[in-house]
Amino acid sequence: MHIEKNMFENIFNTVMDVKGKTKDNIKARLDIALYCNRKNMELVYDESRVAKPRASFVLEKNAQLLVYKWLKSLRFPDGHASNISRLVNIKDCRLYGMKSHDCHVFMQTLIPLAFRDLLPKGIWDALTEISHFFRDICSSKLNVDHIERLQTNIIETLCKLEMIFPPSFFDSMEHLPIHLPFEAKAGGPVQYRWMYPFERYLFNVKKKVKNKAHVEALICEAYIVEEISTFISYYFEPHLRTRINRVPRHDDGGEVSSSGNLSIFSNTGQPTPKNVVRGRYLSEIEFKQAHNYVLFNCDELRPFIQ
Repeated sequence: MHIEKNMFENIFNTVMDVKGKTKDNIKARLDIALYCNRKNMELVYDESRVAKPRASFVLEKNAQLLVYKWLKSLRFPDGHASNISRLVNIKDCRLYGMKSHDCHVFMQTLIPLAFRDLLPKGIWDALTEISHFFRDICSSKLNVDHIERLQTNIIETLCKLEMIFPPSFFDSMEHLPIHLPFEAKAGGPVQYRWMYPFERYLFNVKKKVKNKAHVEALICEAYIVEEISTFISYYFEPHLRTRINRVPRHDDGGEVSSSGNLSIFSNTGQPTPKNVVRGRYLSEIEFKQAHNYVLFNCDELRPFIQ
């Protein structure tokens, strides 16, 4: 989990040339002159000035703005990820407050999309390979033969990254992905071992603390009260709303007749008030996306798809 987060931050901050966080700094260029044979990336001295040539893996300013504007307009399905668009600051060209799970989603799904057609093909291929590696290693179903292929491919992928990024890019965190296939083979799917559920639970527990002078006592008290209230709610009458039988989050009320309707339209809902959102027509792309969603998520059409 933290390997993925740290590796994403190094890649994103270096490609986007984030000031103070990029691995492509002055000291890295001095190391290139000492240890590497990359004349096009060495510092250029001109009398009293020192110039740093732009590397091929660093996006230009216009391309960076395109990526941040795309992230600002990005929307995810409910429950898939947090609202990353709130973390984007287009003026400063920065991402603020990225959590571990945000980096997890970005690393596995967004990196190939964000940098496509903006980076040279060789660099984009290497970043896509490292993205697919983390996606495959985090799969809920693992095959031993596939894990062995991942063990071989990650070595080649890291060698490609070494040919792209400066030596300062690589620390112990960039070496650890080599050991992840063996860990997956020995421990099984990572969903049973990573820290996301525990960090989410600790986040909810910390919100119950009102007096920072007695943190542990307040957490214990809130936990006991929550357990007692949950246990007692089992003995309430069925018509009483408790956390066990509460209304789903997306239930807007109302009743929908199932006769004559497709299963995908059986969920209850209510129209949005006119004073909140103005009506508009779908574009051709949006209409095709909605049409495909209905086709691929309707139970009545599954026999025809198969």
